[in-house]
Amino acid sequence: MILQIVGYKNTGKTTLMMHTVQFLKSQGFNIATIKHHGPDMDDITLQGDDVDHMKHFQAGADQSIVQGTSYQQSVTRKYRQSLDEIINESVTIETNFILVEGFKEANFDKVLVYRDKSELNVLEHLTNIQYRINLDEVDALPKYEQWLLSFFNIEGMN
Repeated sequence: MILQIVGYKNTGKTTLMMHTVQFLKSQGFNIATIKHHGPDMDDITLQGDDVDHMKHFQAGADQSIVQGTSYQQSVTRKYRQSLDEIINESVTIETNFILVEGFKEANFDKVLVYRDKSELNVLEHLTNIQYRINLDEVDALPKYEQWLLSFFNIEGMN
């Protein structure tokens, strides 16, 4: 199942992503996350080239993967893939949920994070908005958790 968390900058998208990951993990699910850095921002900052796999990448490798005991990390040269392409080509583990921060124009179920009514009104044109949340509202997160349980038909482990 794929769920996007969308909204303007500094509305709490990352906070809600972290909360969603923790909540779904507490229910026993496997989670993958994808973050859109934004089309108008500088490119992402990569790990320094003082580590071997980044030396490979800086030398021209199109993909460099490092495997440790408990973790694996990959860096790949790709120019602005669609969310569908990222999901199909880069999510390599079995997951119950793929949580996506951003990619407003993609067509998956969305949670809209907003600060005020003007932001909400501007973003209402987005497709597949299933839930709207203002993290400043009292009980916003408990209400959101109940919505998640209901929307994904999850029996709570309470």
